[in-house]
Amino acid sequence: MTASTRLGDMMPPTEPFAPLALPQAAERRWIDGLATVVSAILSPPALAVGMIASAAAFAGTPAAWRWAGVSLALSVLAPICYLLWLHRRGLVSDLDVKRREERFRPLAFTVLAQALYAALLRLGGAPALLGGLAAAVFIQTALVLAITLRWKISVHGAASAACVALLLYVAGPHASPALVAVPLVAWSRIRLRRHTPAQTLAGAALGGAVMWSMLLYTATR
Repeated sequence: MTASTRLGDMMPPTEPFAPLALPQAAERRWIDGLATVVSAILSPPALAVGMIASAAAFAGTPAAWRWAGVSLALSVLAPICYLLWLHRRGLVSDLDVKRREERFRPLAFTVLAQALYAALLRLGGAPALLGGLAAAVFIQTALVLAITLRWKISVHGAASAACVALLLYVAGPHASPALVAVPLVAWSRIRLRRHTPAQTLAGAALGGAVMWSMLLYTATR
């Protein structure tokens, strides 16, 4: 046996007609990119804007839209500005606040801002649906803050379920396609390694239960 023959025996067999496969690294990057987009589009601030607009549209009065502006300023814009300030000061490592121990400050500020606008809506005679929404978001965020002291419950999960609960309340079965947002958000957070399945499930259960309960309570008053 010649040296060239022995060398040929050592070479791995080739398959010239084997189909080309997408490299695993590129595939992972594409899926992670999709999860990032989903997580951003269905983030808590974006969903909060959607909930406020939906409640104002359902109320259908000019006063409702004015109160919606107050809600937007206090419950969305003010916490975002505070988070940006915390990030600039180096008090949070990123705007997604991945570290549980860094979530206290932004959540505590959000609870205070939401308490303020919930009180304003109640004292100012805002539409009942907007008042119920404000109360639900305040209670939900306060509970998330308390849980976050010991465990990293998913704020994304809570916001997605709360938004779906509101849509189902105002639109009934017509809003049922929105239910897909809850598992989609959970998938994105798990895929990005921000939360465990248990954390996303707990967040969704909390957000949906608090929102639905408060809306029903408001409707009976």
